[in-house]
Amino acid sequence: MIQGSTSAKPRLPRHWEAPLFVTATFLIFVVARYMQWGARREIFKTLRIEFVFGVIVLVACAFIVSARPVEFARLRPAKNVLIGIILLFATMIVQVPFAADKEMANAIFIDRVIKFAMMTFFMVALIRSPRSLRLFMAAFLFACFYITQESTRGLISGGLVWENQGVMRLHGAVPIYKHPNSLAGMAMGTLPFCLFLYPVIKSWKYRLLLLPLTATASICVLYSGSRTAYVAFAVLIGFWWSQSSRKLRNGLIGLLIIAMAIPLLPEQYVERFKSISGEEAEGHSKEKRIVILKDATAILLANPGGVGVASFPAVRVRTFGRKQDTHNLYLEVATNLGIQGLVVFIFLIVAMMRAYRAAQRQLDRQVHTLVRAMRRSKPPPRLRRVCEAWLGDLQFMIGVAKAIMGFIVIRLALGLFGMDLYEPYWWFGAGLAFNLVFIADHMRRGTRAVLDQLEAVVPE
Repeated sequence: MIQGSTSAKPRLPRHWEAPLFVTATFLIFVVARYMQWGARREIFKTLRIEFVFGVIVLVACAFIVSARPVEFARLRPAKNVLIGIILLFATMIVQVPFAADKEMANAIFIDRVIKFAMMTFFMVALIRSPRSLRLFMAAFLFACFYITQESTRGLISGGLVWENQGVMRLHGAVPIYKHPNSLAGMAMGTLPFCLFLYPVIKSWKYRLLLLPLTATASICVLYSGSRTAYVAFAVLIGFWWSQSSRKLRNGLIGLLIIAMAIPLLPEQYVERFKSISGEEAEGHSKEKRIVILKDATAILLANPGGVGVASFPAVRVRTFGRKQDTHNLYLEVATNLGIQGLVVFIFLIVAMMRAYRAAQRQLDRQVHTLVRAMRRSKPPPRLRRVCEAWLGDLQFMIGVAKAIMGFIVIRLALGLFGMDLYEPYWWFGAGLAFNLVFIADHMRRGTRAVLDQLEAVVPE
């Protein structure tokens, strides 16, 4: 086909970007939140640094959303996520005044639910382009790298390794990641982003930045001694395989990765993993979990409407004289928020996964259409660079969609043995669902503009 030329200078369609100061403050807030600055320095704790940055961003986002609202009405997948968020929030609010442990319910609702919901609001207000999404992911992954490298150094020095449940286990350096299971869960959550973003990042220097995070996160998972994290790792490999186009090759790679990881496990961890179906060295955590599950089931049957936000431990003490929480996400939701709360939570998870898939399918269609048009029109160098840049944004968005799906799948797997209802994962997942659907829809119109430029170089 004969190459034509365009009369206008080739250009990328433009996205709206938040003011630089607001974006920078938001990114600092993200890093401060995940790294727990308030727990690291007394001055940060005194200044309530995370709260200060959060208030600044909140005020800015309120102005931005009033001036540039997100049109949820025509974005059905995002609308369903919004409905799920509202229903979950309402279910929790209703349970607070009727909670068996009102003091704990109020504290958790204010300190966790409201604060984490603000993260979703910030993400919806400020992340409306591939560039802002890249910056957010960079801030999030940097904070995760700092946490994991901190524990990796603690493993080398021995300062963060001590006995837990009969084996030597790696711990986190700040309270939120102190327990090995919490550290391993956080580290597992970063691996889908490393796995799915690496192939779609075009620049080698940025690709290489993911390698240290992959290494430190894997080390944290490996030396945490968390049986749940080991199971979640296998789930991640399975999810990665399900998303691959070359299933035979990647299936063999996945099996090879698992086969290589097993010999790296210290013998005491291997024995600990085997104790899932056998006898434990110390601590009897398996037996305790079985008792907890039985107690939780009994309390749920006695209180199908729920015992209130974060109130299961108090009810368990009164009923059975035992203190521990559910150690199971699904029983935590059901016992705290009732059967209706569990239905709402499942609705939210399904809505998020559908939103990710809808965004991914739309982005895939745009990629295929644009690639075919580029092959057909053979654009001049300037226009080709524009097309390749736009194509890179589309592929990056697809990588994020796959990564966040993997993240949610991992959290659901970890939830079989952990209590995560009042953690930020679901608000983080909901925010990215909004972002992906909104940006994919905006890029659909942008892709049309790029295709128009390509059509202009095709002779009649």
